[in-house]
Amino acid sequence: MSELGPLSYHIHEIAPLVKSRELSPVELTRAAIDHAERLQPVLKSFITLTPELALRQAQKLESMLMRGEWLGPLHGIPVGLKDMLLTKGVLTTDGSKALADYVPAEDAPVVSRIRSAGAVILGKENMHEIGAGFLSDNPWFGRVRNPWDTERYAGESSGGSAANVAAYVTFASLGTDGGGSVRQPSAVCGVVGMKATYGRVSNLGCLEGVDPANFHVGPHTRCVRDNAIVLSAIAGDEPLDPSTVPVAVDDYEGALDRDIRGLAMGIPENYFYEPLDTEVAEAVSRAIAVLEEFGVEARPVEMKRLELLPLVQAASRANSIVAYEDQLREARENFSPEERHRMLSGQFVLAKDHVRAQQARRLIQREWLKVMNEVDFLVTPTTPAPAWRFDDTSITLGDSDVRVDSLESSSAVMGRNTSPGNLVGVPGLSVPCGFSSAGMPIGLQLYGRPWEESLLYRVAHRYESSAGQGRSAPPAVETALA
Repeated sequence: MSELGPLSYHIHEIAPLVKSRELSPVELTRAAIDHAERLQPVLKSFITLTPELALRQAQKLESMLMRGEWLGPLHGIPVGLKDMLLTKGVLTTDGSKALADYVPAEDAPVVSRIRSAGAVILGKENMHEIGAGFLSDNPWFGRVRNPWDTERYAGESSGGSAANVAAYVTFASLGTDGGGSVRQPSAVCGVVGMKATYGRVSNLGCLEGVDPANFHVGPHTRCVRDNAIVLSAIAGDEPLDPSTVPVAVDDYEGALDRDIRGLAMGIPENYFYEPLDTEVAEAVSRAIAVLEEFGVEARPVEMKRLELLPLVQAASRANSIVAYEDQLREARENFSPEERHRMLSGQFVLAKDHVRAQQARRLIQREWLKVMNEVDFLVTPTTPAPAWRFDDTSITLGDSDVRVDSLESSSAVMGRNTSPGNLVGVPGLSVPCGFSSAGMPIGLQLYGRPWEESLLYRVAHRYESSAGQGRSAPPAVETALA
């Protein structure tokens, strides 16, 4: 850790050093670039690194500091962007060979916001092909590897973003979450990931291979306070984006230290906990016990309508075929066989299937909101299992062996607990809650009511500050520094 120097700090720790000019944005950016280039052959976490652009940004931000201008806690802080987010003048591929030469003419609003907050963008991060899977095993740009064990997955479609934060390459990264792709890789890489309420953060300027009605942009960070800082920078109504809502953005960081005593947490009796990896079940049980010690009341809840979820997910396949129909027609070989099969199956979704799926979605939403009138937040495992090895064809959940040898089977396992939050549009936060006996991170997921991200941050911060979360570097980092 000592060799990482300031790269091992959290954003809230390093921001005062930058503000006081004890630490130069240029020096910090150079250190981040060197570390990124050292780890890129191992993790494959970037599709495009932009060191020259990053240094120009850092030099401009350093000049501002010399004039007494400080943009806030992200001033001069190196961050990464999932390659699904449009970036002006910088290659943006969506993890697809079909877009291997695409250079946008403008930034996505979230990119503009994080630039305006002073962040230095190191590059575009590797992801699952068109963001439509749970493994970030990209056939064109390389397999993203988990920094805790490079023979295991880094998780869902924002795998490169979570891996970079976990490996101290970036202080934060922006990912996208259409079924759990911020929270799930955060869980298996041991970092914090937030999917805010639908409409809280603009998703304009994101390449959408998934259902835009489920699609969110959110931050990966190393701690809860940093996550609150980044969400504050990117949240808010966007005039040209009809998906955003003009609801006031809370002081997320300011709310962190408020007491959580007297809150009620819902523990679902079905779906989220059946079945689970044994060590995940034990870790989540311990986390629930910690929250109870802080005065939070545990209440059992039931969500029977989630049995309709597969119907909604099946109908959503039509979105990808619409988004990439022209590219498929012109050169289908630019998509992997597995992804091609998944997209082409969307042709068989009928209009009546889509209508029935929306009816099912409304039933799930109504039941969910009814449950949330009885409790302040829900507690679930983020994923049913820690990350598994690339060559595993099955894993054990409870008393059963479950197949994970295809995109379909792996997605069904790893997206089970995260995808309902996208369907309903409520905020969901994943925070580390320990490690498996194999040394792999486990995530605790908190779901809240619409627009109540502050409450989730309060609960997660209280848990994080008392649960003894370590700050040791992942083995991939230690090996790279040796």
